[in-house]
Amino acid sequence: MAQTTPENPGEIQFSRVKVLEGHTNSVWSVGIKDNLIISGSYDKTIKIWDIGSGKCIKTLKGHKKYIMSVVIKDNLIISGSGDNTIKIWDIESGKCIKTLEGHTDYVWSVAIKDNLIISGSEDKTIKIWDIDTGLCIKTLEGHANWINSVAIKDNIIISGSVDKTIKIWDIDSGLRIKTLEGHTLPVKSIAIKDNLIISGSSDKTIKIWDIYSGECIKTLEGHKDWVWSVAIKDNLIISGSYDKTIKIWDINTCACLKTLDGHTECVTSVAIKDNLIISGSADKTIRIHPITLLPNESVKFQQVINSYWLPGYLDQHLMDCFNPDND
Repeated sequence: MAQTTPENPGEIQFSRVKVLEGHTNSVWSVGIKDNLIISGSYDKTIKIWDIGSGKCIKTLKGHKKYIMSVVIKDNLIISGSGDNTIKIWDIESGKCIKTLEGHTDYVWSVAIKDNLIISGSEDKTIKIWDIDTGLCIKTLEGHANWINSVAIKDNIIISGSVDKTIKIWDIDSGLRIKTLEGHTLPVKSIAIKDNLIISGSSDKTIKIWDIYSGECIKTLEGHKDWVWSVAIKDNLIISGSYDKTIKIWDINTCACLKTLDGHTECVTSVAIKDNLIISGSADKTIRIHPITLLPNESVKFQQVINSYWLPGYLDQHLMDCFNPDND
């Protein structure tokens, strides 16, 4: 067997794929935590699934329109909907604890960190909410079109928009720090890990960005249609596309390690945790793909970080890079 290095991460092996059925319309968003999968659908419901059995444990109802985005944290599920609201749900009881109102159009994306919820909407704004009070703390404006995706890391928010740009925002001040340009069509999805931003776009590409300089480091090409969703774990990027496939990429080499078929309609959402890739599709199903990276599962994401930033770079240039732009 060939030696495994960061440039040769080894073969990806797959166990039997499990298909979860129960939604009556497109699955728009999936999340994973411990032994649970959360899915949000165009059928206006959220479902909680047991990974081991593949059975639906609970169905949450309350939104009046499509579920566009779901995230899970501790014992809470956060959902964004086409009814312009965000709902906070208790996993154990399945009950809606709070409904957050303030957006004037579809809520396409939600993210959560500590006691903050971040939402991106078709009304072209990003809102920051206090999870305890349900109050909107700040509204961020600057995108020229609606927000498809939001992510949060430390004290910054990342947003991807139909205006083809990615923006980086400071949570405390609400100021826009940087605007990243390079995609030629709408940005559909954002993921963030350490000092890198991963974006998927309707231009069929995935881009890897330096969060501090705002430069595009690499562009991954291979999908035949829109890249609808991206996720990242260690040195692997997972992408789901309108071409009905899921691709697994090595972040160091930009090589596509594997293409997964099986969905009969576009793949709208992907998530990864441990050795599981979860995908949701317009074919109304969720698929669980167990993976094993052989022979070396210890290739760490930090290797790519080290290859891009020299020692001391961040300390010397952090303040210079994080000056609010005036675009």
